[in-house]
Amino acid sequence: MLTAKVDEIDRLLGLELGADDYVCKPFSPREVVSRVRTIARRLQQPSTVANDNKLIYRTVTLYTDRYECIANGQRIELTPVEFKMLHGFMSQPGRVFSRDQLMDMSYTDERVVSDRTIDTHVKNLRKKLALYVDGGELIHSIYGIGYKIE
Repeated sequence: MLTAKVDEIDRLLGLELGADDYVCKPFSPREVVSRVRTIARRLQQPSTVANDNKLIYRTVTLYTDRYECIANGQRIELTPVEFKMLHGFMSQPGRVFSRDQLMDMSYTDERVVSDRTIDTHVKNLRKKLALYVDGGELIHSIYGIGYKIE
């Protein structure tokens, strides 16, 4: 909201009615531009929606109770390891997971696997998702550290 009303009650009422921000006159045009950019950045960030049975990130939905993955309306067949890995990525978008963390998340039976096995699972997961996800690949490599979804 951009207004001449400066009283606290007016600001509170404006925010309660749904305004993302409240700027009083006189104002600096640069400050208003900065505030608009901040809100625009917040709107552009992909969101993750989760409930007990499903997890949504962009156009990918995981149904955890059915071990099912849907991307852009298409069912994607994932192995249990790929599903657990994708679930971990989607539950914390932007977080970088090391290979060890991905192994712990994907292999709950304490078996010993090579860290290159994780690379293979990520490669397969990327390939499966690329067929149905718009806008390029979701899973990114962070050199020397691991992987993240973005």
